[in-house]
Amino acid sequence: IRDQASDALGELVGLQTGHLGSEISRQRLLLRTITGQLPATQSELGGLSSRLLSSVLRQSLPEDGVFDGLRVVDATGTTYASVALRNTDPRWPDAIPAADWTTKSVVVHREQGKVLAYLLAVPLADSRTDIWLEGHVRAEDFDRRFAIPSHLLGNAESGILQRTGDYVLVPHRHATEELSGAVRAMTLDSDQVSEMPVGGTPSLVAAASIPETDWVFVAALPMKSALAPLARTRNIALVLAAVIITLIGAMGLIAARYISTPLRTLSDAARSFGETGVPKPLPVMGSGEIRDLVSSFNRMTRDLSSSRAEIERLHSEELERAQQLATVGELASGVAHEIRNPLTGVLGALGLARNRIAADDPIRPLLEEAENQLRRIEAATTQLLTYARPPELRQVTVDSHLIIERSIRIVTPRAENSGIRIDYPSTDPAAKVTVDPELMVQVLVNLLLNAIQASSAGGRVTITTSVHPEKLDISIQDHGNGIPPEHRAAIFRPFFTSKPQGTGLGLSISRQIVARHGGAVQHHDTPGGGATFVVTLPRSQEGDQ
Repeated sequence: IRDQASDALGELVGLQTGHLGSEISRQRLLLRTITGQLPATQSELGGLSSRLLSSVLRQSLPEDGVFDGLRVVDATGTTYASVALRNTDPRWPDAIPAADWTTKSVVVHREQGKVLAYLLAVPLADSRTDIWLEGHVRAEDFDRRFAIPSHLLGNAESGILQRTGDYVLVPHRHATEELSGAVRAMTLDSDQVSEMPVGGTPSLVAAASIPETDWVFVAALPMKSALAPLARTRNIALVLAAVIITLIGAMGLIAARYISTPLRTLSDAARSFGETGVPKPLPVMGSGEIRDLVSSFNRMTRDLSSSRAEIERLHSEELERAQQLATVGELASGVAHEIRNPLTGVLGALGLARNRIAADDPIRPLLEEAENQLRRIEAATTQLLTYARPPELRQVTVDSHLIIERSIRIVTPRAENSGIRIDYPSTDPAAKVTVDPELMVQVLVNLLLNAIQASSAGGRVTITTSVHPEKLDISIQDHGNGIPPEHRAAIFRPFFTSKPQGTGLGLSISRQIVARHGGAVQHHDTPGGGATFVVTLPRSQEGDQ
């Protein structure tokens, strides 16, 4: 809308300047017509009396013509004739001629800042000296001569100014200072419509030069008038919005009677179910979405009741299993303690008997196998006692490299016998940790042995470390078959094992030891196949300083 108003204002200003330029040209042509009836030379003019010359001038124009006064002057200041038309008294400027007509096309006569008239002049034909016929137009006749409409576009106001910003014609009385400044600031040789305040009101301002003059026609259109169509649209939109809001409110009140009651009942039932856990099925009520909502609520309470019963059943089973494990642990601890002492004696006796039998005696292999089986029983009882009665921690601050390297030395013979390579990059970062070195070596050895057992001949086990601001991660990675998905949730449970000769306490004891140090043991899949166990230990702040 603003662009359309700007275009319309610019076009109207262009049309009006064309009209004003045509009017000035017509008046100048009228003066040239009059000069055709006058002597062309200074000597001929001097030969006529002023009275005769004045009569010729007076007869050249009708009483209702454009000019209210004519005079013939030359550049030296000589006035050959001067007449007043239509019984007027023209207020000629003191200067004779009125301007340097070789450079001026039109001049404005002002006295004390008030515009009295404007003057045009044309030279006499074939004059060899500067002799001019000047025409005088009173300010009172401007409106009639220029026919400027009272309003060009809506509430647009206009005026004629000189390029200097001085007013020539002011058909509308408004902010002359702002329009004068606009004329001085605007580029009049291009079609330009600017937005600026006029009389304190934001307005669109357009200006254009009037041909054959140093005048400018300027028009200002208040922005509120330009945007009046938009304001009407806005008012219509506001009325429609008010009507729609009223309708929505009325519909809401009506709908509340049919919706709020079922929803309130549903809310009360949900609150009661949350407090008591006892489902109270609701009768089907309402229609459409409300009916579906009530049905969904009844279905949800039934599902939650079933889920709660299942959770309680599983919790009861887990609690019973935990009690069984505790009982088994206590029994196993007692049995292991009672077995350990006589087992030591039996092992000693078997050792003495084996040493007294010749190497080629067929009984010797039987004694050696019995000794091996008894040592398995001894290892199992030791693990049971360790799990049931964890030893007291003897923590010291050590370098993580030392613990890892010691663990590698312990398992290296087993790895070499199995054809497994253990990689531990010497460039891996180390950190100080406060641990029980013996127990932490036990954890790492157990994880390394598991990785060696899971690897095939020619494989490798990789140990890496990752140092963080407050923790150290030790990763042991193999490339075996990995842990089946169905076993992953149980690998840290006591007595769970997938090995034919395992006790199922290795990982459980390792996790227990690490947890007592404030750390954790986690399992991840190795990319490409295999398993990775990560031991996380808190870093020793004292040791890092």
